[in-house]
Amino acid sequence: MSEKHGKRPMVGLADEEARVTLDSAPAPSDDPSHWRGDLVDGHLVGIDSEGRLLFRREGSDESPMPVAIGVPLTDGALVTAVRLQRRALVARLAGGGLALVGLLRERVEPRLRDAKPGELEVLVDGETLNIHAERQIELRCGKASLLLQADGRVVLSGTYVVSTSRGPNKIKGATVSLN
Repeated sequence: MSEKHGKRPMVGLADEEARVTLDSAPAPSDDPSHWRGDLVDGHLVGIDSEGRLLFRREGSDESPMPVAIGVPLTDGALVTAVRLQRRALVARLAGGGLALVGLLRERVEPRLRDAKPGELEVLVDGETLNIHAERQIELRCGKASLLLQADGRVVLSGTYVVSTSRGPNKIKGATVSLN
């Protein structure tokens, strides 16, 4: 349906037949129970003292409302989204609460859209990157690998391994085997 009929398509769906329309008429109040649709877009604007994300409807000057987190994002990614005041999609829950169901954006960056396999990269913005796994973590590139296992074993293997240090380079262990 078109904007002039009071409906708008949900952002992010590629298939025209799968588009969901929402009534975009203004809500009679800022109380979420009076919203005229089950999905509302707006922005993440903060985090309260209890650690809940705060959301404000698009075009509203109302006080931010706490929302439950309904997306599989890390706390770090959510904090970054709040710092950037990212556009967000929130759903009204049956019990009257609100839940974050997605972060919205208009498009994929052209350089990433056109990337060939192996050209994508993960960037960390200077914050600490923590990777946790119950059993093991493996980093692999061609014939090189680093394996971290839950029992404490660390296996580094490759066709050529170099260890370089500007300070002491210590090798410690109950026993040390060379060849």
